[in-house]
Amino acid sequence: MKVNVNKMTKEIETFLCDPLRTTTVVGCHSFIKNDLNKNLRKISLAVVPLLLSACNSERQKLLGNLGDGVINVLESITNESQPVSTAYTINSTVPLEIHGDGTSSEEIEVTGAVVASPIISGHPLIDFTFSAAGTVDFANVTDVKNISIGTSTAGASFTNLSTEIEKVIVTETQSGDWAISFKPNSFATLYFDWTNNTGASVDLTSLTLNEVGQLAFKNSGQEPITIPLLNLDPDDTQRIEIGNDNDGDIIFSSAANLNGTTALKTMKLTTWNDGDITLGTPGVSGFPDLKELTSIAIEASSTGAITIGDLGTTTAIDNISSIAMTTQGAPINIGSINAKKINNIIVSGEEFSSINIGDITIEETILDFTLGGASEITLGAFSGDGEVSLNASGMSKKGIALDFSALKGSVDVTTTSYDDIISLGVGAGKVICGAGDDTITVIANAIGNADIRCGDGVDMVTLSSLSGTDLVEPGGTSVSTIIGSATDHTTIVCDKIINFDPNSDTIGFGSTTANDTNFLSETDATSFSNALSKANTAMSSGKTYYLSYNVASATDGYGLLFYDSDGNGTGDTCISLVGIITDTFTYENLVIV
Repeated sequence: MKVNVNKMTKEIETFLCDPLRTTTVVGCHSFIKNDLNKNLRKISLAVVPLLLSACNSERQKLLGNLGDGVINVLESITNESQPVSTAYTINSTVPLEIHGDGTSSEEIEVTGAVVASPIISGHPLIDFTFSAAGTVDFANVTDVKNISIGTSTAGASFTNLSTEIEKVIVTETQSGDWAISFKPNSFATLYFDWTNNTGASVDLTSLTLNEVGQLAFKNSGQEPITIPLLNLDPDDTQRIEIGNDNDGDIIFSSAANLNGTTALKTMKLTTWNDGDITLGTPGVSGFPDLKELTSIAIEASSTGAITIGDLGTTTAIDNISSIAMTTQGAPINIGSINAKKINNIIVSGEEFSSINIGDITIEETILDFTLGGASEITLGAFSGDGEVSLNASGMSKKGIALDFSALKGSVDVTTTSYDDIISLGVGAGKVICGAGDDTITVIANAIGNADIRCGDGVDMVTLSSLSGTDLVEPGGTSVSTIIGSATDHTTIVCDKIINFDPNSDTIGFGSTTANDTNFLSETDATSFSNALSKANTAMSSGKTYYLSYNVASATDGYGLLFYDSDGNGTGDTCISLVGIITDTFTYENLVIV
């Protein structure tokens, strides 16, 4: 490939960093709906600026640097006619010197499996092809701004690259083991702009990086790019940013763990079109050692899926400041997460999308876990000693299933307005349910107290069989919706509390303070309608609460608690107390909450 270039210049634009901004610097794409802006700004100090812009253009620009408010804009390679030198071959350790005038490109073919140290100057663009697995040492190469790698039959290898190298442009067929390193202690940014339009997948054997602080990788082609082994610099690589701007997939380390991840702090993955991004496979591969990780940002298009493997499987992540995921329709799949502390997790997607996150092990706390949008969100089981605060009330289409049964710490959960399934662990905690038919279960060996507030719908609450001080606030069910002839609690479709302990537990039911005057407890009802009739008789005489225990001769072992909500002398709502077969429930078990 021959490319003519103008003399390149660098311009610096200063702007106020707005991490995970809703539009890119050039305004070409919208990532996140406005109703998420408020939550996303909670993590604005934790996620560094984007490296890859989101325009569907060959003039895609790389943005940097880490941690400040300044971006460097790469120069475009223009199409203006300039002289092109003759082809140059590297097949010895000391090739001939070549010098350009600062305006022309140079074509170089590596034909020998040697470590070569050429003396080159005056060529802002060098176009390489590798027909042999040689290594090009850039220690004596000056004036180069961009490297192009065309169709090659052997792996490309570069050492001692200058930090002035702004972009590595890769096209068409590639193979073999690739190794790229910058000068020692340079902490450089390696930016790949990779195009594969060959009609088949480009498959490297491996890609190994050294002295690379930031890896930015963009696919601009229509076919897949597959790199089975990605080896980062364990001392220097602090950031990975991958963007897919076309139809071809990007597949990294799908069957083997990424190596050298100990220094990695941030990951940013974005799709803008149909091409997917795979960075490890959940349950198979991922990032075993991510102790320093601080942020993950994932933005999927309507058709470009994003997958990340397991995180921290060997060594727990110390402190994640933020995890942000959003999709316009394509699925997002994340493997298991093992961390000591997570400050913020924000997950949201458009209708018909799906977001899946594997098991989460937390040692200390998840301070703020927010689920929202119309996406179907699936979370794995929680475990560890930590505490979790989670709010799913922003989910607008589907309910959520949350399994805290293996978590030792307590939880503070607000569910959706749809049917939710919540399992509380040893530390129990607080659950506030919205509308919907919810099922809340406290693990049998829980030692922490449960505080469960139910909304509209028919809810079932199962408390721990161990002693504890639990509070349940059922919404109650209208008596007019229940089949009168029902004689067992399974056919009485109303709010249910299982394992209620009258010696320690309380129920927040009704809005009138219960006392020994307005509460009555009786037995011998033979069906639901018979229990309601007895309740109405008592309420017409001034009672507000009526408990019918040992209903239907206790064949199922339950009681029915009725409440006269409007004071007209008849029962309006009721709940079922499974296991209440004796006169142990008193007005003192009823509280106003």
